[in-house]
Amino acid sequence: MGTFKITYLHHSGFICELEDCILVFDYYMDPEGKLDDLCEVSSKPLYFFVSHFHADHFNPEINRFESRAEGYFIHRDCTLTLRNHEMLHCMEVGDFMVTKYFRIKMFGSTDAGGSFLINHPKASVFHAGDLNWWHWEEETESYNEQMRQDYQREIDKLKDIVIDIAFVPLDPRQENQYAWGMDYFMKHTHTKYVFPMHMWGDYEVYDRLMENPEAEPYKDRVIEVKEPGQVFEVNV
Repeated sequence: MGTFKITYLHHSGFICELEDCILVFDYYMDPEGKLDDLCEVSSKPLYFFVSHFHADHFNPEINRFESRAEGYFIHRDCTLTLRNHEMLHCMEVGDFMVTKYFRIKMFGSTDAGGSFLINHPKASVFHAGDLNWWHWEEETESYNEQMRQDYQREIDKLKDIVIDIAFVPLDPRQENQYAWGMDYFMKHTHTKYVFPMHMWGDYEVYDRLMENPEAEPYKDRVIEVKEPGQVFEVNV
């Protein structure tokens, strides 16, 4: 249906440039200045999405783009100061909003905040925030079992939705369980392309996934993210 430009900012931050608008997810850092550069050359409406308050997903300095932005959609656990309060939309899990360009639904998380599904006429975009199958060896068996149930229950809500572009954690800190969330997501949703995130600068975790036999059914749909400032073109 079209070609869309995706720019990796840092950690879980991405710019998704659609035909008629620009979506910015979980801006934390932009060491290459990609968003500033884009704002100088594009007049497309700019929208920010913040999944939750953790400092590696939310930088309150996104308010410096207020004069350029059309709206900020943030989870209610964040505090953001804007001069124009009408631009600020605080959301909770289950909320649904409509703009001129797209529809937004906030899904849940297995940590703080929520996750976003954006339905645009030309593409559907999902950003997981901290929604992941968090399994930690140092935690109790009951904790890890609850995480499994919570994650699978939330992802199963997406099973009948075609997702064109997804941003999903692939966290190397989880050691042998690093790919459990990604694997379940890709095997239980209809996702065309997925961008790994939340990698903490350890981009070799992508190579681990590519060598993992469990990823064979979908590995050609996993985009290699390896450095801040990377720009991708995706046909959906």
